[in-house]
Amino acid sequence: MYPLIAYKKRLTLPLFGMVVLLWVFGCTEPFEGTVEGFEDVLVVDAIITNENKRQEVRLTRSFRFDEEGPQAEENANVTVEDGDGEQFVFNEEEPGIYLSSTPFAAEMGKDYSLSITTEDGRSYLSDTMQLPTASTTIDELYAERTTNDQGEEGMGIFVDTFDSSRQSNYYRYEYEETFKIIAPFWGPNDVVFVIQLSTGPAFEVILREREERVCYGTDREKTIEIASTLNLSEDRLSRFPVRFINRDNYILSHRYSILVRQYVQTQEAFAYYEDLKGLSQSPNSVFTEDQPGFLPGNVFSLDDDSENVAGFFEVTAVTEERIFFSYEDFFPGEDLPPYVRECNIAPASGEDLKGILERENSVLYEFNLGYQMVPRACGDCTALGSNKVPDFWVE
Repeated sequence: MYPLIAYKKRLTLPLFGMVVLLWVFGCTEPFEGTVEGFEDVLVVDAIITNENKRQEVRLTRSFRFDEEGPQAEENANVTVEDGDGEQFVFNEEEPGIYLSSTPFAAEMGKDYSLSITTEDGRSYLSDTMQLPTASTTIDELYAERTTNDQGEEGMGIFVDTFDSSRQSNYYRYEYEETFKIIAPFWGPNDVVFVIQLSTGPAFEVILREREERVCYGTDREKTIEIASTLNLSEDRLSRFPVRFINRDNYILSHRYSILVRQYVQTQEAFAYYEDLKGLSQSPNSVFTEDQPGFLPGNVFSLDDDSENVAGFFEVTAVTEERIFFSYEDFFPGEDLPPYVRECNIAPASGEDLKGILERENSVLYEFNLGYQMVPRACGDCTALGSNKVPDFWVE
C-alpha cells in the first residue's frame, strides 16, 4: 500500500495515486490525460514480523500516470538494526525485493529501525518501531452466504478474534484467494499450421500436450481492511468482514480458498493505514479540483529534510488461517456464476484460421464438423491461471 500525492487543480499523480486508484481499487475505463509536476520519490514497503523467516523489504520509485508500473530501486544497501545493536543485512533477491540474509523474528521489547542507502549514495532511515504484542491468533475464519449493504447476494468471509490480555487493539487484514478454473469449452485436441500450399494453408490436429482444462487462479487483496477495539469493552472482533464476493463472480464457480493474514499493529501504523484508507477511498477522484495531498510515512531522508519518502516501516505480530469451500456447499443445485468472458463458438478455415493461430487468441474446441474455435480463455484455462495444483490445495 502506498500514500497518495497530488496537487490542486492539476492531474499530477505520481506512483501513490496511480497505485491506489488503478492497481488497488481498479479502473474500469482507460483515461487519456497529461501528467504535470512529476516527483521522483522512493517508495518503501517494509514489514518485519514475529515470524522466524527471511524478512522482506520492497523498494520502488514513483512512476508517471502514463507509465505501466513502478521501477524497482535496485542495488541498494538495506539493513534493519535492533536496540541491542545487532544488524540484519538484506540481500536483493529480485529487482527491488530485498530479503534478510538470515531468518529472524521481531521480539517484544526491542527497538527496530530500517536503514537504506541507494545506489546513488542517498541515505534514508526510519523511525524506531517496536512489536506491539508477542503474538496474535485468529479464533475462527469462516464463510457464509449473505447479502451486503448494497443488496447484493454472495459469500462473506468473516473473522473472529479475541485477546484476553487486551494487548492487541489495532488490527489489519490481508488476504490471498485461490480458485479453481474449469475451461467450459475445453477439447482434447489442438490444431496447428503445417505448411502453405498453392491451394492454401494446411493444418494438422494433434493431442494437447499439457493440462489446459483445470487451472488455479490467484488474486491478492485490493482494499485496506482495518479495525480497532480500543473503544470496545473487550479486545474482541466478531464477524469482522474481510471479504465479500458477489455470487456472480466466476471465482466462486467451483472450489475456492482464501488465506487471511491478521496483523496486530502499533498505534502509529494503524493511524497511517487509517489515513491511507481515508484518502484512497474518499469520494475525491483524479478529476476533482482538490486532490488529496502527500501522506508521510515514517521513513525520511538523512540528506535532505525536504525530500518526500513514501511508505511505512512496520513491526507487527501476524498470524494466518486458510479455509476452503465449494459453490455447491452454499448454492446447491443453482446455476453457476457467469464465466469470466463470453464464449462463442466460431468456425474457421483457410487463411482465417491461419491468422487466428498466429494471433494465439483462440483454440480448437472440436473439429468433426470443421474447425470450431473458441476464445482462448474458454478452451485453455492457462489463459487465466496456472495448471499446476497448489501445494496447499485440498479438494
